[in-house]
Amino acid sequence: MPNGRTHDAISLITIPIVIISSYFIIEDLILIFIVSLSYIFASFMFNGDLDTNSKPFNRWYILKMFWIPYQLMFYHRSYFTHGIVIGTMIRIIYVLIIPLLILISIDIKNLMIFINVISHEYFLYSLIGLEIGSTIHTISDKLF
Repeated sequence: MPNGRTHDAISLITIPIVIISSYFIIEDLILIFIVSLSYIFASFMFNGDLDTNSKPFNRWYILKMFWIPYQLMFYHRSYFTHGIVIGTMIRIIYVLIIPLLILISIDIKNLMIFINVISHEYFLYSLIGLEIGSTIHTISDKLF
């Protein structure tokens, strides 16, 4: 299994591949930017290694305390943290659950405004970038 430095190197090497591939598949510069930025975020800050004291965990600095309950809920390299699609979805739900609960408790109308403000297309391409980053992380764990 690769260490943090190896994961970072793999991420840096694959950034141009993701950008170029996105260009040929998507052909929309804004969506390419969204996929690429989401990929970079997933690679360095939002991958399966948030379940342990790792480089991604420590990159959150003071906000890393937010991830301690996540670490207590899941053991390292479990299907729920390193599973393709499921790992990313669990992290997204984990991050969004508190703001969503606050919006719901304040007023359901605010939640609906929040949902309508988010472009569904931008959100979808953000998810794609997050998943590509997480998948490359998981595959590199299995290969090395």
